[in-house]
Amino acid sequence: MKISKTYEGLCEEKTPAGTPRWRVRVEGQKTKKITIPVSPDHDDFEDHYLAARAGLKLTKEAKPQPAKNTLDELCERFLERMEVQVEAGNLKQATLNSRRTGLQQARDCLSPNKKMRMGSMKASLPREAFAHIRDSFGARTGAAHTCLKALRAAYRWGEDYGYPIDSPVHKVQSGHVEKGGAEPWSDADAERFLAHHGPGTMARRWFLLAEATAGRIGDMHILGPQHEITRNERLYIRFQPSKKGSSEVQLPLPWSFMLEAANLPVDARAYLLTEKGTPFASSGSLDNAVRKWIVAAGLCEPVLDDAGAPVMEKPGIPKMRATRSQHGIRKRRAEQIAEASGSVYEVMAHLSHSDPKTAAIYTKRVDRARLAERAALRAEAAAAGQSVPRPTNRGTLGGKKPSKTEEIGEKWQPVGESNPSFQVENLAS
Repeated sequence: MKISKTYEGLCEEKTPAGTPRWRVRVEGQKTKKITIPVSPDHDDFEDHYLAARAGLKLTKEAKPQPAKNTLDELCERFLERMEVQVEAGNLKQATLNSRRTGLQQARDCLSPNKKMRMGSMKASLPREAFAHIRDSFGARTGAAHTCLKALRAAYRWGEDYGYPIDSPVHKVQSGHVEKGGAEPWSDADAERFLAHHGPGTMARRWFLLAEATAGRIGDMHILGPQHEITRNERLYIRFQPSKKGSSEVQLPLPWSFMLEAANLPVDARAYLLTEKGTPFASSGSLDNAVRKWIVAAGLCEPVLDDAGAPVMEKPGIPKMRATRSQHGIRKRRAEQIAEASGSVYEVMAHLSHSDPKTAAIYTKRVDRARLAERAALRAEAAAAGQSVPRPTNRGTLGGKKPSKTEEIGEKWQPVGESNPSFQVENLAS
């Protein structure tokens, strides 16, 4: 039995078949527990948990069964298979969440005549139907790309279970153009964030932890004192990133972060805690808090609708989105290492990369900047009438004179056809 520290009275148990089961102890009654039908990552979990704490049990409404051989049925069966893989540890929960969102958007999309859901149609949809789903996202090409990826994965899986083979969904292009991913934090961004979130705030502790580890958001909520080691009289943090293929990370903890974490409770299992003093339940809940901290610091922009008008959160208050993220801090640290003449392998060790090609993206960008700077200096020197500086010294050693070739009066000449005199005579004849 595993007791949750995030939700008081919540216990995770295993059935004889090995599947997880969630039970909640009724508040004030230590011996009475109520089994709830959903896990903490379910949208209705809060309702079931609060009802169970009060001694009530909510019934989970049975989902209507989709019609046979429809897009709804294909998606439901595919998601059920993915849930099994997540429970077995073969698939990440984040991947399942992304696939579920994309497939739900495709199923809820209305047909061109606005009379039917696309999910209620037969799974053997033509290419025009998938293009219609893509176009329904408008300018949100990133969301359309995610939706098409989920559809392709579902149809690829469904080929072994009687669904269409070589569906035209594999030929539909999303038209999405990558914009370089997360924006790296600048020094001005970091100063602005730390100026707003002063010492002792959880937002400041998050930033310093993210900067010290250059980690991903998926690992930040589980890092804590249990990951600390001492080596050469200095405190290090050692952890294995959750992303598949990542290498173990061992990094020294800077004094700035250690000072922020000095008031951490003795029994704390994580560095980052919620307002209730408990660890964040998931990386998603931490990510939501991070976005709020970034928006509060002014690193944000208004959310616009498809027509380009700002979306209002409240009357007179536009809804804002964060323009920086945890991954931007990771990129910033990689660029700092590269600018300090760090090698590809140093970037790999710090960012837990296992492939040099990934780390080379940052060093290559900095190397090109250095080459461009050298070229500009040489061009300026040439324009000013000065000698063009060489990138390296190719002259003689200090204190040595250059060697000279002395003329010899009589030179040996080759015999035969290679003799120049012979060749002249041969041409004259």
